[in-house]
Amino acid sequence: MFPFWDDVVAPLIRAASPRAVVEIGALRGDSTTRLLATLPRDCVLHVIDPVPQFDPEAHRARFGDRYRFHQALSLRVLPTLDAVDVALIDGDHNWYTVFHELRELHEAADRAGRAGPLCLLHDVAWPYGRRDGYYDRTNVPTDQQQPSARLGMARGRSALLDSGGTNPHIWNACHEGGPRNGVRTALEDFVALDPERFRCTVLDDFVGLGIVVDQRRLGEAPALGAALDAVVAADSRADLSRRIEAAARSGLRHGR
Repeated sequence: MFPFWDDVVAPLIRAASPRAVVEIGALRGDSTTRLLATLPRDCVLHVIDPVPQFDPEAHRARFGDRYRFHQALSLRVLPTLDAVDVALIDGDHNWYTVFHELRELHEAADRAGRAGPLCLLHDVAWPYGRRDGYYDRTNVPTDQQQPSARLGMARGRSALLDSGGTNPHIWNACHEGGPRNGVRTALEDFVALDPERFRCTVLDDFVGLGIVVDQRRLGEAPALGAALDAVVAADSRADLSRRIEAAARSGLRHGR
């Protein structure tokens, strides 16, 4: 999510003035550190990752009680959490997981009588916008999976490659597109359940960022609506795209 951070993610989070945030999928903990530098001092951050590539205890020692780490699958943790104000979704990139993450987050808000959270979803463009990826197929019910193989992908090709390509170490859906396939499809299917409730924006730069927010939250936080308007403004969109792509290239050179 780092290419979007300075121009999109951080401004939206600040405008939301959150008291509770959840990060799903922390990888090496880079976004976690950025988050804790961005959030208000009284905001609690829940980090969910079943296989972290960092030391959660080092984060606890550094950030104290405002940092809560959960080493488990998101769909096991989210039902146990109270409603949050912001959610960063960058875990398992498949329809089943993302759709149900969005559902759990908003059901928690509904139970609390609160507006749904600002949700920021990574990987809504190629390669996982319209294609499921499974880090571990046993984490998704068999009847909810696409046929998949540990083979790589190429842009513009539906079928997987025989060798090489992007992410051959992940179980990738054998074909791109179709029902219940991919992160963007999960986002669209969730919003379609109650389209009047949500404002949804998709940025196709790099691997894509989806932004979905409850209209009620926008009414409660006018600054958030203004920040979102600034992100999608036509007169600034081209400049934003150039900055995101430059950040992505810089991050890839530095191994992010």
